[in-house]
Amino acid sequence: MRIGPRICRRERGASIVEFALILPLLSMMALGMLTGGIALDRKQDITNAAREAARFGATVAEGQCEPDPDAECSGLTWAKLVQSVAVQRANGAVADGDVCVALVSGPGWAPVAVDSTHTTDLSGKACYVDNSSDTDKRVQVKVTKSDRLEAVLFAMDLDLSSKATARFEQ
Repeated sequence: MRIGPRICRRERGASIVEFALILPLLSMMALGMLTGGIALDRKQDITNAAREAARFGATVAEGQCEPDPDAECSGLTWAKLVQSVAVQRANGAVADGDVCVALVSGPGWAPVAVDSTHTTDLSGKACYVDNSSDTDKRVQVKVTKSDRLEAVLFAMDLDLSSKATARFEQ
């Protein structure tokens, strides 16, 4: 009596049904890992951009671009020059509007001067409160970017941001 072949014939479509049940789950996981990896890469790009821009701003003389910008400043104010460095270093992940640059002094976040040469914030304020006890001048750079994590059945909005502070060395 042969039982083996009859059992195989009855279970022939079972693997296709199991694959059809597992495929959406595998697709969600694969797409989620892919978009999550892209979001992580963008987060690393903006973190690096904030850090490098703050370091650059700390080494560029405050009055180097004012009142008569030379060829190195390309007609930009100090704050706009630091902002352009952040945008360059972000590998296309951010635009000018996503980057805030400010020169602050004293404990907390008091702006050095409320004008467009020392901050890119339209209200003339610092980018964030850094709660520093340092009374010297500091360069603040804040980069923000909205992103989206997507999978097959759900999606999640992400707010990526990075802050960097460097002691002004001039």
